[in-house]
Amino acid sequence: MKRASILFSLLLASILPASAADRLEQWYNLMPKDTIGVIAIKNTPELLNDWDKSNYAKFMQDDEAKRWMAPMRKDGDAPWDKFFKDTYGSGMYDTLKDYPGALVSYLVIGDITQFDKNPPNVSLCEIAGKQKEIEAHKLAEVEAKKKENADVKLRTEDIGGVSVQIAALSEAADAPWILAWAVVGDVMIEANTHALMEYMIGALKNNAGDPPGAARDHLSRIGQVTNGGGDMLIYFNGVKLLELGEQALAAAEAKKKADGKANPGMGFDFKPKMFMDMLGAQELQAFAITAELTDTQSRMDVTILHPQKPTGLLSLMRGSSNEMTLPAFIPAGILTASVSRMDFGTVYDGLLGMIGKLGPMAMMVTMQIPQLEGQLGFKLREDLFGSLADEVIQVQDGSGTKESQVLGFKIKDADKLGGALEGLKRYVGAGFGAFEESDYLGFKINTLKLTQTANAATEVAFCNTGKYLFISVGGQDTLNKVLARIKDPSGPSVWDNPHVQNLLSLVPKNYSGVGVTDAGRLMNTIATAAATLESKTGAKGKAAAKKKGPGRKALSPEETVAAAAGGWFDASARPSNETFERYFGSLLSTTYSHPDSIQVHYLTTPVEAK
Repeated sequence: MKRASILFSLLLASILPASAADRLEQWYNLMPKDTIGVIAIKNTPELLNDWDKSNYAKFMQDDEAKRWMAPMRKDGDAPWDKFFKDTYGSGMYDTLKDYPGALVSYLVIGDITQFDKNPPNVSLCEIAGKQKEIEAHKLAEVEAKKKENADVKLRTEDIGGVSVQIAALSEAADAPWILAWAVVGDVMIEANTHALMEYMIGALKNNAGDPPGAARDHLSRIGQVTNGGGDMLIYFNGVKLLELGEQALAAAEAKKKADGKANPGMGFDFKPKMFMDMLGAQELQAFAITAELTDTQSRMDVTILHPQKPTGLLSLMRGSSNEMTLPAFIPAGILTASVSRMDFGTVYDGLLGMIGKLGPMAMMVTMQIPQLEGQLGFKLREDLFGSLADEVIQVQDGSGTKESQVLGFKIKDADKLGGALEGLKRYVGAGFGAFEESDYLGFKINTLKLTQTANAATEVAFCNTGKYLFISVGGQDTLNKVLARIKDPSGPSVWDNPHVQNLLSLVPKNYSGVGVTDAGRLMNTIATAAATLESKTGAKGKAAAKKKGPGRKALSPEETVAAAAGGWFDASARPSNETFERYFGSLLSTTYSHPDSIQVHYLTTPVEAK
């Protein structure tokens, strides 16, 4: 785990993007050579100012929201403020308020063995006019560490002509560092190893560091893709992570052999690296999240860098075209809707290509395909995937306790698809269950009835309209809404919403996928689901508490989360639908397939609070 100092501040503050600054670009040039991760904020005061103006902050100040979140403040402070007070002496907002400018932190791992509780990292922050206040936070952190371990000692050492404050497990010169800080000009350095502190002191003094590597190139490219890199950045170096992953696999393989647990036979040696190569793990060059918040809009970008013409899993994430038609039959008022371009024939070929990288093992899979096609009565590539165009639609609606989803596929060859669907019905009827046919507004709906009982949440049905193939999961309410609008297209579609129209006008048009979410309803749905799950968990917890011994069942992960959330929120005081709608508008997402990267862009414009 990373040391909870500036790193933790950055992570918590990352939801509060800020305005532009040039200092980060200078610091990126000083990046240590083995950097695998970066967290950066361009300007902390602007970050806090933008947060104050955001509807997220306004929502948290609403009386209904305060009543809902009252349990998390039962001891006077929110959990994050309690952590900051215990660690730095003041709450999160007041602590960050003392930072006058840019912040950056580098996670620097050269060897897999360095992944421990306090992996090597070094951070930089501007301190102009705030050195006294920031050093007070550091001293408070040392006192917090002493409460955890009485052996922690604070000492001063000269490194590169600079006085460095070092907190370590003893006063010995070779004692492992817990944290240390030093000031060079108007910059504070914080590091947890002597090597990184010495390196960064020299780099700042000379304005030169290690030769720029792949990570520096990645950050430059991410800045180009995201039109400036945003005001907050979280970055991971895929190249370095792959190297470390291969080190871990090699170490595990060596230990396996040493323990006499090598593969016993069957002619195949299943090595994890073989599967990594098959999936194209080496093509994931970088992953980054950038964000920016202004008075008029909030945006976030997820960017994945890869080589041109990838052949692994990343190739399946790329859209087949950047020409998009927004289907008018998606009704207004639904929770989420999206449309994307995906060629299923290309996806099928890509999957077979990846399987082919397994060598002799690939035959175990590919030999099964003709046998399956014989049972189905149609060819997967030619008859099923070949009958579909490259337009995919997703619609989801419902409440937090009852949701349904529809997947839609535009049809290219109705005759081929019809034959494939009939073959599928026969195949399923031979042992799994049967499709029950019903009618809705003249459309035939085939609902799968399994031989074993299934609940409504997993109900599956399909409807072939001749132009689109729809697959419904869950209840059929959403499917019925879509079919009703195809039958009678009068009235607005989801795309006609003025807020959505405004969002669409703000993004570049060369996207290969676009989606819209009613953010207010989504927040409401999450709150409803959490309250319902927490209520059920509370009942289970009381029942389980009465049991003793080995018969007592543990809570599921979802129930554990709900139980924890129950300590933060009052389910009986959930804000009204109108309150959620007042503060949260529509969220637009667009996907772009650049030659060397995949970008997912999220955008929302705030709804003015009443």
